[in-house]
Amino acid sequence: MYFPAIFCNSADKKNRKKLKSILGFSPHKIEIYNNAFSHSSAKITKNGHKINNERLEFVGDAIISAIVSDLIYKTYPDADEGKLSIYRSRIICRENLNNIACKLKLRKIINYREIKGSSYKFIDGNAFEALVGAIYFDRGYKYCYKFLSRVIKDYSNLEYVKDKNKDYKSTLLQLIQKHRLNLSFNTFENCEANEKIQHFLCEICLDKKFLCSGKGWSKKEAEQNASDIALKILQEKFKLYY
Repeated sequence: MYFPAIFCNSADKKNRKKLKSILGFSPHKIEIYNNAFSHSSAKITKNGHKINNERLEFVGDAIISAIVSDLIYKTYPDADEGKLSIYRSRIICRENLNNIACKLKLRKIINYREIKGSSYKFIDGNAFEALVGAIYFDRGYKYCYKFLSRVIKDYSNLEYVKDKNKDYKSTLLQLIQKHRLNLSFNTFENCEANEKIQHFLCEICLDKKFLCSGKGWSKKEAEQNASDIALKILQEKFKLYY
């Protein structure tokens, strides 16, 4: 099944209005947003060149990291470098960005082709990063800051990042025992596209079905981040508490 992007005509005022509702301001160069929502599975070409959102995703990832660093630096003036690194990683982790993208309903406007056996687990979060890259090239850093400040405040919980010392994995194990859950951990070294440094990725499954994942620069950090996310899902979606 083919899912076309909505931004196919730069003169279409309806499409501009829809994009404006997501951004909170008017876009100028519609074509770059069209690229931001073009997944590689769509196999779009122009003048013999492949068009997808991977290059914009690369830029957006760096901008998100910089702006989130700025935000938490100002929000937590007493936090040292180590704490700031933890706070930032919890905000920009793949699961959180995916969650923000889903709340913005970006999947509805991503240009992709559904392929049997492909789950596109992070297609929403990747498109979100590409969108930030598109904003940067269209309107500049100031508008990226404006957009990210709003969506992080509206769709992400900044308060929980302060709880550095909580042992999320131990708490999750207690929850597993209390409710007799069939949860499994799979932690391994990983290097995603556009990354040069390997990190650890921890995937957690519930009844042998993927529940969530978390990454970190150590095995322990990855498992703690994944456990933190799992606890929130189990509480919010399944109403299970420890």
